Amino acid sequence: MKLVVIPGLNGNDQLCQDFLASLNIDVLFIPLPENCAQDHQTLAANIAPQLPDESFILLVESYAGSIAPYLNVMPDIPLKGIIFFVSLLATPSKALLELPKLIRAETLMKLPFAEQQLKSKYLNNDATPEQVKHVRKVVENIPHSILQERAEALKHLGSFPKQPETTVAFVEATHDKVLNQRAKDSIAKVYPGARKYSMEGSHFLLYTKPKQSAALVDTIINKMTH
Repeated sequence: MKLVVIPGLNGNDQLCQDFLASLNIDVLFIPLPENCAQDHQTLAANIAPQLPDESFILLVESYAGSIAPYLNVMPDIPLKGIIFFVSLLATPSKALLELPKLIRAETLMKLPFAEQQLKSKYLNNDATPEQVKHVRKVVENIPHSILQERAEALKHLGSFPKQPETTVAFVEATHDKVLNQRAKDSIAKVYPGARKYSMEGSHFLLYTKPKQSAALVDTIINKMTH
């Protein structure tokens, strides 16, 4: 069994390398493509040819969550289960999504107290100063046009194809200040049989708690496959 991991809004492995290294399963990491429209259906169509021919479990983090329902209905894809990790299938705070229209990420990150806000509000003071600086750099490096498109895509979530019977689990961060309650509840609405797991920490669990996250994912996979 293989685990396919698709990352969140930044689209690369810069916030999950330690997590990936800590997993006890064969992993295929697929970054979010940037050479296409950034709505989740188009992203799914571009990711599908990269999926393995053998049975796999899909882990989608944060923004990538809404790719999963489109992959799940594609024929001839040997998808055996989905793990939504601090993820969502409904629009989060619309005020937050308007920010990329108003200001570039690199400009926002240069404002006074930007790192302090990042540390306290989004990383829940779980991160070291070096980790905060790294998250800041990763956010700054998201191309502005891509960030705008992804923010726009998040405004239009909520209408997915009818889902076939699938084994689903989702992991919530106990102090997630990025996702509002509507977003947190959205996975159980689309997949009523999904099993919920809670983990102490912020929205950036894969980055700030990589070993604990990997241990939990290993546990979920073991339950899905036995």
